[in-house]
Order: sequence, then structure tokens, then C-alpha cells
Amino acid sequence: MSGCSDKQVTVAEYLKFRLQQLECEHVFGVAGNYSAAFLNTIQEDPECPILISGNTNEINAGHCADGYARSTGKIAPVCVTYGVGAFSLLNPVAGSYVEHNPVLVINGAPEYAEQQKQRVQGLLYSHMTGDSQSNIRAYRDVTVAAEQIENAAQAPAKIDAVLNTMMSEGRPGYLEVYEDVWRKPCDAPTDCLQIRPHQGDIKSTELAVAAAMDMIRERGQPLFWAGIEIQRQKLQSAFENLVDTTQTPYMTSILAKSVLPESHAFFKGVYNGNATPEFQKSVFDNAGVRIGLGVWNTSKNLGGTSPWTAGMIMANNGGVQVGYHTKQEFGETVEVGSQYFANVTLSGFISGLKAAMLADPIVNSYAPTRAMSLKSSAQQSGELTYDSFFAAMDSYLRPAEHTVVVDAGFPLLGAQNLQIDRADGFISAAAWLSIGYSVPASLGVKFGQKDKRPLVFVGDGAFQETCNEISGHNFYKTNNVVFVLNNDIYGIEQMLVNPNPFRSDDDKVDYKTRPLQNTVYPYNVLHQWQYEKIVDVMGGKGFVVSTLDELHSVLTSIDQSPNDNIVVRVKLPETSIPSSIEYRTYSKGEDEIPDQVPIQ
Repeated sequence: MSGCSDKQVTVAEYLKFRLQQLECEHVFGVAGNYSAAFLNTIQEDPECPILISGNTNEINAGHCADGYARSTGKIAPVCVTYGVGAFSLLNPVAGSYVEHNPVLVINGAPEYAEQQKQRVQGLLYSHMTGDSQSNIRAYRDVTVAAEQIENAAQAPAKIDAVLNTMMSEGRPGYLEVYEDVWRKPCDAPTDCLQIRPHQGDIKSTELAVAAAMDMIRERGQPLFWAGIEIQRQKLQSAFENLVDTTQTPYMTSILAKSVLPESHAFFKGVYNGNATPEFQKSVFDNAGVRIGLGVWNTSKNLGGTSPWTAGMIMANNGGVQVGYHTKQEFGETVEVGSQYFANVTLSGFISGLKAAMLADPIVNSYAPTRAMSLKSSAQQSGELTYDSFFAAMDSYLRPAEHTVVVDAGFPLLGAQNLQIDRADGFISAAAWLSIGYSVPASLGVKFGQKDKRPLVFVGDGAFQETCNEISGHNFYKTNNVVFVLNNDIYGIEQMLVNPNPFRSDDDKVDYKTRPLQNTVYPYNVLHQWQYEKIVDVMGGKGFVVSTLDELHSVLTSIDQSPNDNIVVRVKLPETSIPSSIEYRTYSKGEDEIPDQVPIQ
């Protein structure tokens, strides 16, 4: 047959070769006996550039791989063992699926004979559930391609199918390989992988651009709202060119923060709905047309608001929706309802929109009248609060040297207005929002951005989830700095269900028949750790600060220790909150019940 080869390699060698073609640099994970043959195949090859970069557990491995993938755009394999390892890994891979990062799960499974004995005799080997499809079935909902390899002859086609699909779509893939298949022969690769992103429909793109231009002509004053798809699809240069050539201001979603350097002349801040500072929110609200480019409709991007206000265009997920507008037809104004144009790539829409805006001399530009002040004015002394802490960090931050990695909850809300004057200098899982993401993810970020020092902002509850990856920071001799924001409670959880404890004295409700609602719920109170002392076990340097003066002193010490891993406990008042979330205190929480409801 044409194109075939008589050369044979093992299945493990085949996968290793394909990963090298994709410029894979690391395999993350926790070693298991079912995958040893694959890992040893990498180790046995002195010319293989891939490093086995193990982690302390599977959840940390998944977050680490995600941090590496989103900071580099490269494939990030994570290798685990069957059942116990794969099910632990499921949460971070779901996050990579939601936020479009190419993480490859490599799951070593029991050998063929053991699978047969389980089916026929009911004999369960290590980590088996009794259902040979249990692992792959769980991953089919959080990957774009999943294959089970029980026959070496099938391996090349299945491996190529998974790798082609996941890299074309930029989302996770899954390979489950029986233990005894790794060392068996299969056909060697005869050509390169063909990574071809989806191509949109030209006519649909033209119609979407025309509808967008109708709205722009009607309302004027366009504002771009940049989303994470711009970064994921490597469209940052195209977007910057669109902004510069059309002289149009832009904001970003919180997930896309730092998609371009935030010192850019047309950058007007991060829009996060009601969590946006008022002087920035007015820029968004007063624009004639808001054009979302690659922004996802998530609660964190929208901050309690709706994307379908008047004058809204959303281009994302392979389509474009243009809200209610009018257009000129045969000299008359015609009303047009909301329109959706399917099969329109973001790249094609940006290109068509730029050409159309440059060709139309009647488009009125938008010049926000409110003064912008992105850089915070940091206090030099006094009490530490979320706002004073992040103001101090804003003054300290050096984007050419640092990468900010932020966890979910109050840290993300506090950090959203840090000025990041470098593209891709801000990393957060702001859609999936799995607490504990930042500490292991920062290790992957460091692997991907070797010349940058990660600054991690994590709440104390989130830190307790994944703090053992501090061990990984020291094992790999990185220089990560982890700021543990220590208020001794799950603050964001309390805020969502009952914000009453965070209200000012004048606004606080006094629940006489339900006194529990006047305080932080007991199950949201954390065991108080001395977080800075974790380095006594795992390595590095530890500090604790409770005032701004102490913080400034520690920042000096951090600069004097450029090669050390550091953990800083930042002691904050229990009811301190970032000002960006204060709006939640003005309405009832999800579980805030008025006194007049009888207690049963």
C-alpha cells in the first residue's frame, strides 16, 4: 500500500515520537505501575528532550499542566494511573476543557489479561471498578477526543486522532493504554501530524460583518471587549492591529486580562460587570456599540450583568450574534432583530471587521471622557486590607520580571485591577474557578516562562487544598513567591450565601430570631495555620506580615532572595473584602432569610 512502512516501533515509542513533533517539553503527573513502560521509554532515550516532571498528587498535576499549557499554548501531557489517579485528575481536566487548554491525559490501565479475568471471573485488580469503560466514559464529557488502546495495531490511528483533534481545537484529549500494550510493536509514523483549525464560512462571515457595521453606523462609538479566545487562538497581533488601525478603545474580560500589555494607549480597563470600578464601568456602559471578541458568557466575565444589553455584539465559540439594530435599505430605515451567524471564526471576523471599519468614513470613534487611573496609589503604612495589599502589590509589580498567578475568590477580585504591562502576564482560572488552582499552576507557569518569577495570590482556604505543591516548587528549584491571604474563613463562600457579616455597621441587618445570620457561618471558618512555616518542612523562606510597613519590608527581602521559593502569610481582618465585591452586600445573599419567616 502507498505510504506504508515496514518499520516497527513500540506503542510507547510511537507516542513519544508524536509528542516530540508537537514540541512537548514536560510530562506531568504521578507515576503509576501501569504507565511505567511509557515513562521509561522517555527516560531510556538520551536524545529525548521531554522531561518527566512529577507532582505531589493528581489534582496538582492537572493544575500544573494547565498552567503550563495556558502560558505557552503547547501540549501538556499529564500521566496518571488507572482509576484512583484518573478520577482524582478529573476536576482540573474539566477546568482545562472549559477554559480551552491542550492538556493530554495519559492513563495507564491494567493489562489485557487482567481486564479479561475481571469480565469473566469478576476478579478485581488494583484500581478497577468492575466496568472497563468507567475511566474513558468519565473523560468523554471533558475532552474533545478520547480513545482506549487495547490493541497495539490500533495505536497509531487512535493516538493521531486524539492529538490532531485536541491540538486543532486547543482543548484536552484522553488516551487510555493497557499496560501490556506499551512495549508491543506497531507501525512507525510515516508523516507529520496535520493540525488544522476549523475554517469558517466566507459568506456567513461577510453577513456577520455587514450586520455589525449596520449597528456601528446606527449607534457609533464602538468599544472592543477582548476575550480569552484571542489569546488561545494566537490572535493577539491581529487584535492589536485592529485596535491600532481603527483607533478604537478596548477593555478585556477578567479571564483575558493582559491579552495585550495594559500600558497600551487604547486600553481602558477590565470589565467585570458590577465588580468593575465605577470609572471603568462607565466607559463600558457609555459606549455606543460593545463588540465582544472571543469573550465567553460566564458569570465571572459578566459580574452579575447580562451580555444582551442594547448595542451588543458577541463573537465567540465559532459564531457571531448581533443584537437588535437598524439598517438602511432602499433609502429607508429598517428594524432588524437579533441575528446569529453560525460558522464564523474569530480570526475571520476580526479581519473582515477591520477592513469594513477602515473603509467606512462615517464611523464615529469613541473617546471616553472620564479620566483613567489604572495604577493604584499605595499607602506606605497602616492596616492591611485586600485593597491596601493589592495597591501595594500594584506599585511593587514589575511585569517584565513577574507573572501574576491568581486563585479564585477574593484574591481574583482584588487582583483584577493590577496593571499588567506585558502580554500574558496574568494567569487565572476565572471561568472554572476551582480553588487551589494557583499554587500548582504557578509551577507549570514557571516551566513555561523560565525567565519570569511567578507571584501567586491565594486565599488561605484555597491554599489548604493544594499547598503540598510548595514541595514541587523547591524540588525543581524555582523562585515562586506565594502570598497566602489569611482571613481565616472561606470569604467568597460566605459572601455568596450571606453577605451580612461583611456589611458596614450602618447597613448590617440585626437578625434577632436568626442570630446565625449575623456572623460568619461556622462551616466557613478555617483551621488557623501558620502558613509561613510550611517552608520548614518543604524548603524555602517564610514570612508573616500584618501591616503595610511589614509588607514593604518583606518585599525588599524577596528582591534580595531572587532564587528562593517564598511563602508569605498576609494577615487580613476576617471581614475585609475587596471593594470590587462590595456590590454584593447591597442585596440579599442566597441563604439570607428574613426574620419574619418562622423557624420550623
